[in-house]
Amino acid sequence: MECAFYGHLYNDGKAGAAWQYVIGDLRPGVEEDLLVALAEAVEDPSHEAAGKAGYAPQSVQWAIRVLQSRKFFGGTAAGIIGFVKQVARYLRDDDFKKAVRAEFSAAMESRPRLVIAHSLGSVVAYDWLRSHTATSATTLITLGSPLGLRPVLRELHPFVDACQAPWPTGIATWVNVAAKEDVVASVKELHGLFAGKIQDLPASNSRGTAHDVTAYLKNVHTARSVKVTLG
Repeated sequence: MECAFYGHLYNDGKAGAAWQYVIGDLRPGVEEDLLVALAEAVEDPSHEAAGKAGYAPQSVQWAIRVLQSRKFFGGTAAGIIGFVKQVARYLRDDDFKKAVRAEFSAAMESRPRLVIAHSLGSVVAYDWLRSHTATSATTLITLGSPLGLRPVLRELHPFVDACQAPWPTGIATWVNVAAKEDVVASVKELHGLFAGKIQDLPASNSRGTAHDVTAYLKNVHTARSVKVTLG
């Protein structure tokens, strides 16, 4: 087993042990779009956001309130904004993306048969696999994946509205496990969004561990998928 780790690449002065982001750190574009998309997936956005917009659009303020009420990333604005900025940085910062992909490439040198990817890691794994020639891995298991969110798909494939996103090279089996309580995996079913068959399986995590990787790894669907691949 080999682990791909890239968390150390994120240190921007506000991403230490306790995230210190504030709403003013959000940038227009993919960061704000992703924040609003997460909130819209769990709440009706048709009502007018309360309060004055100030330096942040009302849609952004509304999205923060919704996600805090759902205890997304502990219900702290810093945690919510930190997650959004992590995803957006991978999608938009080419130098940073190269550094992350280099970590993933190093892990793939062990020639695994199976790739298990959680959260943003599922975006990294998919992006790496679909842009490389066939490798030893034939099975991909995504856990709590944001790959179905429109801002993420749009950044990966600008033409996605016209057709399905490309299939990851060399992957014969793709299993996607999404917990009903997990806001990050708001789009629970990835099948139909990509040019191949994805087995979408449900999970039920506690609200406090809705996006927790440990909860996903303990899920029976994850365990069975690993057993089928390696057994």
